[in-house]
Amino acid sequence: MSGHKRFQAVSWAVAYIVFTGPAVALAIDGTPVWLQSPVGAAGAGATLSSPVLAFDHFGTPAVSWSAFGGPPGTDAVSRSERSGLGLWATRSVSTGAGRQTALSFDRAERPAIAWIDDIGAVRAQVDDGATQTVVANGANVGQPALSLTHDLAGNLRGVFSGATPGAFSSISESGGVVSSASVGTLPGVNSLMDLRLTTDGGGLAHLIARADLAAGGEGVIIASEPSFGGNWPSTVLAGADTVNGVGIARDPGDDNVALAYTTFEAGTNTSSLFYAKFDGITLNTTQVLSSTSASFGDISLAFDLSDGQPAIAFEQQLLSPFSEQLMFAYLDATATWQTSLVDDTISMSNAQNTLRGPSLAFDDFGTSFPAIAYIDADESLAVAFDPPGVPEPSTLFLLVCGLAIVAVRRR
Repeated sequence: MSGHKRFQAVSWAVAYIVFTGPAVALAIDGTPVWLQSPVGAAGAGATLSSPVLAFDHFGTPAVSWSAFGGPPGTDAVSRSERSGLGLWATRSVSTGAGRQTALSFDRAERPAIAWIDDIGAVRAQVDDGATQTVVANGANVGQPALSLTHDLAGNLRGVFSGATPGAFSSISESGGVVSSASVGTLPGVNSLMDLRLTTDGGGLAHLIARADLAAGGEGVIIASEPSFGGNWPSTVLAGADTVNGVGIARDPGDDNVALAYTTFEAGTNTSSLFYAKFDGITLNTTQVLSSTSASFGDISLAFDLSDGQPAIAFEQQLLSPFSEQLMFAYLDATATWQTSLVDDTISMSNAQNTLRGPSLAFDDFGTSFPAIAYIDADESLAVAFDPPGVPEPSTLFLLVCGLAIVAVRRR
């Protein structure tokens, strides 16, 4: 990775805001300043899966990722962890192909990692222990979809898609043993191409999926776990010619669930990025971006744990001149969505032409800041940070002018 990328400062237009009341201290108080940290690279002839980024509760970032398609004996699933000196240590979790991985930390800082291999098996490790076979076969290999999280009580929750159209199964853990159970089948689906999972304040799971619909086109499907068990109710939230990305996260402020997704309509050549938030009664949807000159790809939604604001990492493809970029959308102090360029040369698809996406997470130990794991244009894995020690342009302006000291980062 080139030096200019490692220390790339993005300067986009900054809106200057006059407050008539008490200042709102946002963790992202101006245009983010992104610093890139290289993690690892694919071997000769290999490609990388979508990385998954997670912070433990001491503020240590970790990434699960896999390399596959290389020479015999080189495929591997890995977990990388960043040290206090900024160095990345990588542990080989398993030799063999991993088409998709997932990673989450429990409240005791134990990592849980799962992956789908090239024969449709789902395997897992808890706290760097022995590899467990969750299911021997039956996971979707052509369009692997897998997600892990921990609820507020510290219980492992996960889902993965099956080879049968619309079928998905749960992942759970008890006493270090990881198991799975069939949850059901989402109706009207030819195939699930992606899915993400979160839990609400009551510990119930909710998912969002990107699906090829039997009625034609693609759709954004949402489903929720009933408190009394049984089949999950589901619906098609939105339909489009193409759905490129989906994301889901719990708002730490009110424990309600929020969603994000991107669509493309061929008739109008329009790409859109949407954000939707459940307020306890209704789901309120906002169109964050719309473009006829850029195509929006896969996304990742997360909440800043210091101020409760949502943020979205998303891919963007420009056709003239052609480029694939990593972008970041966030709310400013006026509750207006702003965007920031993170990296202007990324790789949105792997060698099998399967979309892969970024992974956004916020540090939740002490000072909150965003970080994004993604695949760079040279098929290397990187994590971009907007660190708290680097003043953002609007903060610098206020400090230099002596107008105020704002946006003190906090837990």
